[in-house]
Amino acid sequence: MEAMLVLPVANGILPRPGGGIIAGVFLPEQGGDALFQVGAKNEVLLCPWQAEEESLYPVGVSARIREISQEQAVAEDGTPLVVYLATLEGCEHVRWHSLREEDGYFFAGQLKRMNFRQSRKTYPVISGAGWLPQGGYTEFRSEADLPVTIYGTDLESEREVSVSANLGGLVSKEQAHTIEHAIIRALSGYGLCTAKTLLMSVIRETTELKQSVENSIRFTLPEIIGHTDSGICGNPMTNLARFYLARDFTDNLRGGKGMARSLSEARRKTMSELTGEIGLSLAPGLRVMQGLKKGMSHDDTVLQLKTYQQVIARFPFDPWG
Repeated sequence: MEAMLVLPVANGILPRPGGGIIAGVFLPEQGGDALFQVGAKNEVLLCPWQAEEESLYPVGVSARIREISQEQAVAEDGTPLVVYLATLEGCEHVRWHSLREEDGYFFAGQLKRMNFRQSRKTYPVISGAGWLPQGGYTEFRSEADLPVTIYGTDLESEREVSVSANLGGLVSKEQAHTIEHAIIRALSGYGLCTAKTLLMSVIRETTELKQSVENSIRFTLPEIIGHTDSGICGNPMTNLARFYLARDFTDNLRGGKGMARSLSEARRKTMSELTGEIGLSLAPGLRVMQGLKKGMSHDDTVLQLKTYQQVIARFPFDPWG
């Protein structure tokens, strides 16, 4: 395969390989000019942009430009500007091994087609192309019965789709809940959930969850418990914090207290009730771990890559597979 123009993707939207269609508006300085020069019927490579590393993930989806047109538009301040309307058709997963920059654009070389469906027995992955993961849930039935579901939206039909697997007997319930969140994070950030991206996502997710517990206690902010870059974690501690805060805030307002005082007192009372009910220690390090495991049903244990491979192998390749 010849070198391809790379379009960095920061919003997790990749076309589904094998004919999936996405359409978008491109500004000239954000790849529109280069896309227009490549022209219809030719291919470009869409690759996830890693904001934390400030780098491109080396696996993306090649896409054929089905249509592209130059249109006139108007900015919010009334200034006329040129935009490009493009329709892209997903072709296949592609890995690049070299990258060069030219006139502000990236071009990938040493390209290799990747058929992840065929290689699932030796290299299991879950694909995030063609859909936008939005949430998930873990059912704590028993250690031997732990269904995990990741749901999202099909980019073409806009219908809800999902992938599910039973992780019972493979990991603990707290680990399954952590893996649920980490899969969403990996699919959204990398477009692929592999053993390595899952491991990195587990580390980042649990780090941010623990930080949310510590900051909520230190600064008396119950509303930030369970918030990470991947979204809001649904768990007993987060749910209780939101319930107590809303209840106490409303009671204070009804009692005639001002907005600021009502919120401040509600926050203090909520944190007192929350830490007492869950039984958190006063020791900073210990209370964070108790909040993570007892309060939010998460586990920050980093498992072996082999275990993550087994976890991924239990899921389908994508929501349509």
